[in-house]
Amino acid sequence: MLQQLTNLPDNELMARARKLKDEEAAGILLERYSHLLATVSLPSLNNSYGNTPDEFYPSLLQRLLNSLQTQTIPKIGEWMQFFIKSQSSRTERNTFFFPSSASRDITRLEYKVEKANSNLLQKQQLAITMEAVLDQLDAADRELLEEFYFEQKTFAEIAAEREYTIEKTRILLKRSKQELASLILANLEYA
Repeated sequence: MLQQLTNLPDNELMARARKLKDEEAAGILLERYSHLLATVSLPSLNNSYGNTPDEFYPSLLQRLLNSLQTQTIPKIGEWMQFFIKSQSSRTERNTFFFPSSASRDITRLEYKVEKANSNLLQKQQLAITMEAVLDQLDAADRELLEEFYFEQKTFAEIAAEREYTIEKTRILLKRSKQELASLILANLEYA
């Protein structure tokens, strides 16, 4: 059974953890993201709790398990990072993760793209919508997305051309993606 669970994708493991209260599925998810867990939580060891790792990690893992069994989570990595950071200021309370509307839009669009891969009609409709939406974006966003996706330039190449930092380029690209996702979803829902 453990081998079968190991081969399941994240969304199915999250569903099993939440609907069936399957602790093995939750354990596999936590194991998959253990590097992220350690990286994000290390600063919390020094700053907020003042606890040793022997005290900190068991309580954090218990909170993560409880949340996996009660929350609907769109992306496990994003949720875990937010959750751990929010826990650095909390002791016993469990805060729920509510993704931003931009994050939800991107998640919904990714789902629609995955679904369209198996349906030619949906794929064509999505392609037509994307072409129409690219024309609705302002010129700066459209150019940035075209460079990144169509010309397949890296952050460093785009940053060098525009004389931006790589971080600023990443932020601008993220904002452009969110705008694109919002427009595509609005057009798909009204079509």
